[in-house]
Amino acid sequence: MDAASTELAIGVDVGATKIAAALVARDGELVDSDQLLTRPERGSAAVLDDVARLVGPWLDRGGGAIRGIGVGTPGQVNSAAGTVHNAVNLGWDEVPLVAELQDRLTGEAPVWVQKDANASALGELVFGAARGYDDFVYVGVGSGLGGGVVAGGRLLTGDDWNAAELGHLSLDPAGRLCPCGNRGCAETVVSGPGLVALARRYAVQGRYRSALGPELSDDLTAEQIVEHAAAGDELALAALAEAGKWLGIVLAACVAILNPALFVVGGGLGLAAFDFLVPHARAELARRTLAGSHQDLEIVPSQVASSAVGAASLVWYFDRERGAENN
Repeated sequence: MDAASTELAIGVDVGATKIAAALVARDGELVDSDQLLTRPERGSAAVLDDVARLVGPWLDRGGGAIRGIGVGTPGQVNSAAGTVHNAVNLGWDEVPLVAELQDRLTGEAPVWVQKDANASALGELVFGAARGYDDFVYVGVGSGLGGGVVAGGRLLTGDDWNAAELGHLSLDPAGRLCPCGNRGCAETVVSGPGLVALARRYAVQGRYRSALGPELSDDLTAEQIVEHAAAGDELALAALAEAGKWLGIVLAACVAILNPALFVVGGGLGLAAFDFLVPHARAELARRTLAGSHQDLEIVPSQVASSAVGAASLVWYFDRERGAENN
């Protein structure tokens, strides 16, 4: 594709492990991509230096075809101010991300920042499984449990930009301690670390036959649990069933409040374990909500392969929002 002949957006997903960047056309075509290890222990300045190093060459080559840069990041993100607060996984307390990134770049391309799960939700709205839907919830299951809500075609961010913190809905106040400080948060079960902890608990109880026995060590992964579940392992299947039930309780809360037409499930574990989690989630959802609210409700896997592509969709979304305000 000739970068000079089409409108382009740059997307950057800043994760605790890697910084993923993508150059994306307006129709969602991935034109180019790159990534670096995050190494957040170096501090926010070094991480943003790396972001600028990734996207700078695209800005230099793309010129006026680049409509903007979208950045997805963990933490509490004030998109209007361009700031990121309390990004625990990155060790960031307060970072004026938009201002600092613009200082590192040449050109006039605007920079937008959003919570990573919100960026993923907009990615599904613009490019993925939620195209054509005005009311849906994105649920990302990975190292944690994140969410993004679109209602009436617009992203809901809440009074202080903390909307859709689905992972920190406490379902068992006497349960496991969550890194947020509360107990029994949904992501203490519905996440990679949560699934591993649940499998360990089941192994200690000795309730299920399992080939996982020798692997219940410090390096046990959620991916191994999913692989064993695919082979019919009782313990792995039971752990995923329990995680699916907890996910269903979270979905039921969303249905009761938001009445969405669609749930999109993404994240590494959400996609890998989709067929194990969703049947149990749907059953629990049906037990807890009005029939009319869930009978036609769809639960589908994410269609946006790269988190950076989701971040790029911020450019098209905010471009649309600015156009609506000017009309």
